[in-house]
Amino acid sequence: MIESDPFAGLRVESDGVHVAVAVIRDGQGRVLIARRAPHAHQGGRWEFPGGKVEPDEDIHAALRRELREELGIVPRRMFPLLRIAHRYPEKKVLLDVWDILAFDGEPTGREGQPLRWVAPAALEEYRFPDANNPIVRAVRLPHQYLISPQPVPGAERDFLRQLQHRLLAGIRLVQLRAHDLDDDEYTRLAEQCRELCQRHGALLQLNRDPGLAAQLGTGLHLTSRRLNSVSTRPALASGQLLSASCHDALELDRAEALQVDFCVLGPVERTASHPGAEPLGFPAFAELIRNRPFPVFALGGMRATHLDIARYHRAQGIAAISALWSP
Repeated sequence: MIESDPFAGLRVESDGVHVAVAVIRDGQGRVLIARRAPHAHQGGRWEFPGGKVEPDEDIHAALRRELREELGIVPRRMFPLLRIAHRYPEKKVLLDVWDILAFDGEPTGREGQPLRWVAPAALEEYRFPDANNPIVRAVRLPHQYLISPQPVPGAERDFLRQLQHRLLAGIRLVQLRAHDLDDDEYTRLAEQCRELCQRHGALLQLNRDPGLAAQLGTGLHLTSRRLNSVSTRPALASGQLLSASCHDALELDRAEALQVDFCVLGPVERTASHPGAEPLGFPAFAELIRNRPFPVFALGGMRATHLDIARYHRAQGIAAISALWSP
């Protein structure tokens, strides 16, 4: 089954090239990449399989055709992932990226292109065309982003025990949100959370001063207030991610200017934590994130049952506190 896409009917402007791109995953969680021919644009670099959408061709039909011609496979189940508008000096492209979760056949390089199955964490070792960089970030990220509840002062041991339970249950992206702790308390807890996350192969985002994230070698999450107060991207250790909280198009623009690696946008649904906030709804969420060069998580009133509908609307996944802390 091929899932619906709210933007399937859109076309790139006449001066651009609309490209269908597939992130193909195997049963081990690896993704398939192919090497471009030396004479091609950005030749010799690795890329995610796909090709140009023909005039008046449906994106689903284009994906089926390209994957059959290039790899000899037929997609059976897929979600929209990203839509990336990118301008090279010589041309503009719109990458229509889909996550292929099931397919028939065995991928082979039918056009002579070398293929390689790669673990998501190892994609950073390969050189991709610049337009593919947001895809690499999206592939590295899971589809659930746990935002921690406020730790109770003096009960950090219980907090860490619950965090370990969530990591054992498969959570691989965590934000430590603990505004009620003072700097020393937060630092001690962040060090312990970092150790736990490293042990389970999870990414940790600190919702605190940028200097602490750089010191501990973790990712950094910017609140919307901090997002609007910084003028340049904070310095982070190599491989650590910058994320931000956004509520509207202006804040998404700000996040884009700072070259964030991903962000959260909401509230999408009504939420008890912000009872007075008017929810965006998924159609408006999808419109706001269209063509953004970074993955976006849906935030606000999210539960595990929202994951599929969030992904239909091109969200990276869902971000939540209570629904993921005590599902």
